[in-house]
Amino acid sequence: MSEQRVSESTPPRAVGRRWWGSASAALRTVWPWFVPVAALLLLRVTHQVGEPPRLSPEQLRVLATIAREELEHHAKEARTELAATGDIANSPVFVTAYGDEPASRVEPVVGRWVPAGDGPPTPLREAVRQAARSAANQVRGRGWSTSHLTIKVDIAGPSRRLWIRLPGAGQLLFNPGRDGWHGWRGTNHGYRLPSWAVERGEDDVAAIDALRAELGDDAAIGRFRTLSVIQFPEANDPLPMYRGNVLIDEVTEARVTKALRAAGEYLTRSVRDDGSYCYEYLPREDRCSNAYNLLRHAGTTYSLFQIHRRLPDARFAAAAERATDWLRERARPVADDPSRVFLLEGRMAKLGAAGLTLIALVERELAIGDGKDRQVMTKLADFIISQQREDGYFASFFDWGPDAEVPPHNSIYYPGEALLGLIRLYQLDARPRFLSAALLGAEFLVKRRWRWGGVEVQVPPDAWLTQAVAELDTIAPEPWLRDYAYEIVRGTDQTMLRAEEGAEPDFVGGPSGGLALPRVTPAGSRSEGLTAAWRMANGRGQHDEAGWLRRASLRSARFQLNQQYRRENSYFLPRPERVIGGFRETPTDSMVRIDSVQHNATGLLGVLEMLTEDSP
Repeated sequence: MSEQRVSESTPPRAVGRRWWGSASAALRTVWPWFVPVAALLLLRVTHQVGEPPRLSPEQLRVLATIAREELEHHAKEARTELAATGDIANSPVFVTAYGDEPASRVEPVVGRWVPAGDGPPTPLREAVRQAARSAANQVRGRGWSTSHLTIKVDIAGPSRRLWIRLPGAGQLLFNPGRDGWHGWRGTNHGYRLPSWAVERGEDDVAAIDALRAELGDDAAIGRFRTLSVIQFPEANDPLPMYRGNVLIDEVTEARVTKALRAAGEYLTRSVRDDGSYCYEYLPREDRCSNAYNLLRHAGTTYSLFQIHRRLPDARFAAAAERATDWLRERARPVADDPSRVFLLEGRMAKLGAAGLTLIALVERELAIGDGKDRQVMTKLADFIISQQREDGYFASFFDWGPDAEVPPHNSIYYPGEALLGLIRLYQLDARPRFLSAALLGAEFLVKRRWRWGGVEVQVPPDAWLTQAVAELDTIAPEPWLRDYAYEIVRGTDQTMLRAEEGAEPDFVGGPSGGLALPRVTPAGSRSEGLTAAWRMANGRGQHDEAGWLRRASLRSARFQLNQQYRRENSYFLPRPERVIGGFRETPTDSMVRIDSVQHNATGLLGVLEMLTEDSP
């Protein structure tokens, strides 16, 4: 009716002026961003960095062996020869030695060889020897044992001068972990290795500031890249590196099983005596942050029980039980109806907290089977149902009393978490009201939530909702459930980075983030959705859908596994034994948060199910 009144009282010319005014305002809002972004893209294209020399894996291994022999035996002449002769060092060579003590990993020694401007050509093997001798002198000076050194060799490519400095442009213009920094002033040179973006968290601002502090404010600044190889003290075979990481190319059943066990061990170590987790671990600083989140606590406890179910381990079960006790202590009865229970975090009662706690308790019952939480699970389910309107809409927050904080907005993900909780409980305790509420909620979320005027305006990559509708379809089959599950995961597949489209090796399988580095937490959650949809398609004999979902899941698993801490990518941390099994947020962001482990572990459990099905 209001639209009718406007059209009758407003002349067409005035409507046109209003439309143009709105369009102009939108253009004025976007334009200030368009120019700098376009300039950054142009600079990125015109400031490409030269690549280091092309060497075979065998040549890299030999160079690493030369470096170790030279460094360990100091002045003793190494006898290993380079497999291919005639390779000349035209750019700097670096040999980095990491010790076995925390300080010697955080502050390793770096030996370097830099070509003389007018000197005779230097064979590459001799350049490596001289860089190793430089490192050896520093090792002797620090009194380190040479028998426990991890050694990395970097062969640099040509340096490309940076004519325009844009402080903080970072990954918009540069490639963190791939681009190193070179400063020079007269005959003095300074270098910041590419891997320092990973090892030290050094961005472009910090690197350039360090070089100018070393060489002077008027120093010229350039970028370079390196070809890298690493050798660990107990291993004979040096390994090629990419962005400070030794990459996993093949996703196998054994590798995924090992990764899941390591994830379970990480989470077990993260559970404190009071049942809380080390929510965010900062590996470079070897400390936990003060942040916390009840929902992620519940989701993580769910995944720890999941891992225990698949890979039984008394340590996993004991840690998950402590974490469950922590959740039980935060359950509160509704004031006027003790048959309903919610979870209180600060002053907020979130629908998602009830949903994820219900999911965790159902998983505990499947893993332990003692019936301990049957009553509280029913009370949580009834609380979720009480948050539902007649049309199926779920309210994200509950007004529990005078001190309650009730935000005016709704969460994208809480309804899917609540829905999955109801469905999981129904599969354990088939009460009709659980299924009725689940079907009503699913119908609203699928058919009405993101539709205006009959048009679907968006389909968020909601992994909780994907799992819910995929599992609901196995209980109460409906074409619209299957179609929506496929619609969500098609979006995941379409936005996944691929090698054939130019993605870098360590980005393949990660979620596209524009110019930002791909993140592991959304990769893990989307993997949960992919594997849930695969399970649905596979169970229904829909082989075409199951086939592309399997391929997408394995591609995602490759990225996920490459972001999990292993010995090969934690060599620079003060306490690598504490972080192994966790998943870092991006290829250069070392932080591990418990929900990144949860989402990736749950997704990889689905991948393991696929791979196990393939086994003879």
